[in-house]
Order: sequence, then structure tokens, then C-alpha cells
Amino acid sequence: MSNKETVCVIVDAYSSGAYLPAAFHANGLPTVHVRNRREEYGPYAQAEQPPAVIDVIDFHGSFEDVTARLDAYHIAHVVPGLESGVGVADHLAHRLGVPTGNGTELTATKREKASMVEVVRNAGIRHARSARVATPTEAHAFATAGDGYPIVLKPLRGAGTLGVELVHSAAEAEAYFSRVVGTTDMWGNVNEQFLAQELLVGEEYMVDMISAKGHHRAIEVWRADKRVVDSARIYDLSALISPKKPEWRELTDYVAAVLTAFGIDWGPTHTEVMLTESGPVLIEIGARLHGGIAPAITLPVYGSNLALLTATAYTSPDHFLATTERPIPHRATLAQVALHCPRDGILTAEPDLGEVRDLPSFHSVRLRGAVGPVRKTRDLLSSFGSVYLAHPDASQVREDYRQIRSLEKDVLYAAIA
Repeated sequence: MSNKETVCVIVDAYSSGAYLPAAFHANGLPTVHVRNRREEYGPYAQAEQPPAVIDVIDFHGSFEDVTARLDAYHIAHVVPGLESGVGVADHLAHRLGVPTGNGTELTATKREKASMVEVVRNAGIRHARSARVATPTEAHAFATAGDGYPIVLKPLRGAGTLGVELVHSAAEAEAYFSRVVGTTDMWGNVNEQFLAQELLVGEEYMVDMISAKGHHRAIEVWRADKRVVDSARIYDLSALISPKKPEWRELTDYVAAVLTAFGIDWGPTHTEVMLTESGPVLIEIGARLHGGIAPAITLPVYGSNLALLTATAYTSPDHFLATTERPIPHRATLAQVALHCPRDGILTAEPDLGEVRDLPSFHSVRLRGAVGPVRKTRDLLSSFGSVYLAHPDASQVREDYRQIRSLEKDVLYAAIA
């Protein structure tokens, strides 16, 4: 009988993934943190280690080196914590023979947006007209071969809405390529090819599911309202919708089919979907937790959170599946308000959030901005942060959202010089 300690490996335990070690520890399983050093993730990397991590191993490209270090443990599960950990986690789980892995055949398609569309198209699932393009001429040809402009252009492996733009003409396509080709995405990849996609019209949703033993359970569905700023669509108000809403089943059934097409049997997923007149259409999939979550925000709504439920799905899958067989009922309305910095400049003092904190539905706030240089919000990374609102009365949440937008105009950014 082996005396090796049984552990869970978390690859890139950053952003929302930083909550996974404590969640697995609560389920009796310590964790080893594998850090993917081949990709950059500066906005998310914390200097300190998450609690409940007993060992840290850096991955520089050699799986043999990492598996040799991991031989000191009995590996029960390998779970990605951040987008940069998805591919490494799949390959480590495969090499280690972990029974809760998702295989490697479709690993690359989980991060490359043109390949995502090909997977759902090959599975006969409703999808957006899309093409991989490398020049403005190819983008223009894509537009004219369909319904014309506008079209959406986005980096193939990007995230955080960085580089995602609405393009209305051949001239705008030319300007987009001049501006974006050769830049790097959030993970340090050089942007050389892009996804051109038809403009999907409808309501955008984010569907957070957790899978165990090949069964997909819907945990959270968020309606994601956006606004257009400088041709970029940025997050405005994201609201957690009740499982009683009629669109819940249509969205979650569609996403479950998408997850099956990607061969995902285990773990959390974050899928963005546009609900159009003809039904749900995939925008993109993330084979990891919803980024930037704050676990405490869902406790007053449904009594748990994605990190805890993920750990339960791996460590006690039968219990997880039994308790999530039906959608988890909600006790309140929850919303996330993205704070929009109005201009470039220097923030000379922290925003005065006193009136925001006094709002009846105020739950918490997470600021990204700090005293010093700030940028006008044009993507997720330049958002100033988020205010979370929770209240049994949905109309109170909506009123407080309007009040926050009013305070942004008059008070919050007065200290930007």
C-alpha cells in the first residue's frame, strides 16, 4: 500500500482558481499548485500562494519534469484554475492516468476561437458564421460573402474582451488590423490571426456549469448586458437569472450539448452564448471557472458557490449529481455592475464609494483601479472594478444600478486629473 499523500493538482490557481485549493481542502483534499510559466497572466497572478497549497511546481514546457516532481504524491485530480491552465491540466491528467481527466484530443479547440466554432459545427449544433482571417482583405471578403457589415473581429486566443471590436466597413477593418496585428493578448500570445464572425443579435448570457461523470449541471446563468464604447462591447450589468426563467432551460440544454461535443466529462465550464431569434448560439467556451468571481456573493442567493461545488463534483460526484439534479433555487436577485472609467488620466485619490456602500442592495465591491495612471474603459482589463448588488426585490437592484451610473457621472471619478 502506497504511503504517498493524495492530492489535487490545480494548474494556475489564479483569479477564480485561487479559491479552489481552499474548496478542495474543505473536502479533505490538499492541493499542489502547478504554475504554467510558458504564458503570461500578469493581471491575475498573485505573489502569495492560495491557502491550503502544500507544494508549488513550475511548468516551463517539460511535462516529464512536472510528472517527476508529482511522483511524490498520489494524484487524484488535475484541475485548471485559469484559462492558461486548461491545456496543461488536460495533458497532465492524461499523462498521469487520472480518471477525472477530459482527454487531449480536443484540448486545443478549447482555447482557439475559430476551432471552437468548428467543433460545434461538426456536431450539428447551431453556430455563428465565422472564419479565421489574417488580413483586412480576408475580413472584407468574409463580410461581403455574408450579410455585409458590421462584423465582429477578435483575437483567436484572447480573453477579457481585449481586442474584440465591432467593424462597420472595409476602412474600419483596415484600421483594426493596423492597430492590433503584432500586439499581444492577455496571455502573451502575439496576435497574428483573428476570428471574423457575423454580428449576433439578441441577449447575451454566461452559463456556468459543472460536469461530473459526463453529466452536466447548470449552476449559474447570468444575463450579460453590454454597451459599445469606441467600437468595443464592454460589460455593463450582469444579472444572475432565476432557474424559473423560461430561457434557463433553453440555454442550459444548448450548453450541455456543446460540452458533450467538446468531450468535457469533468469540471467547471464558463460558456458565453447569444440567445437569438433562432435560439442559443455559442460565442465562446472556457473550460474553467467563471473568471473574477467572488465566492461570497452567491451565498445569500443559493447558499454555495462555484468553487465549493467544483470540489464536491470531483471528490463526491454522486452526492454532487444528486444534489444538483434540479436547478438550485434562488433567494435573491444578484447583479454585478462593471465600473467604467470615463477617460485616460491619473487617479490622484481612491474613489469615494460611501454612497455606493449605502445603497439598499449593496453587497460588496472589488476595485481593479488604484491611485496612479488609469485608462478609459474599453475592455474588461480597463474596467475599474465591480460592485455586487443582492436583494430579494429585483426592482431595488435595478434602481441601485441606475444610482451607481449616476454617481459615476458626478462623483466617483472626480479625482482623475
